[in-house]
Amino acid sequence: MPSSDILLAVLVPLGIWVMVLLFVLALLLAIQDGLQRLRRLHQVPCFRCRYYTGSPYLKCPVRPRDAASEAALCCPDYEIADVRPTPSPAKPRFKALL
Repeated sequence: MPSSDILLAVLVPLGIWVMVLLFVLALLLAIQDGLQRLRRLHQVPCFRCRYYTGSPYLKCPVRPRDAASEAALCCPDYEIADVRPTPSPAKPRFKALL
């Protein structure tokens, strides 16, 4: 076997394994970045704010661009919403029809 065939027989599989390892490394780094971003977004206080509406059209009337994003982490207008249990309406009682 010529030396060029031996060289190709070694370099081609080695190159394929290097590309697979680089792909796996890039995938792991993307997952780690996604988890860090997710942890940071869980710190956004908008959902506990008095001004948060929950509407998909206007989430916050005070700062609509920053609502529920990373920019809202240091929102100067943040106020804790009053969390009071709402009284449940009385259940209607139905008479038996028999």
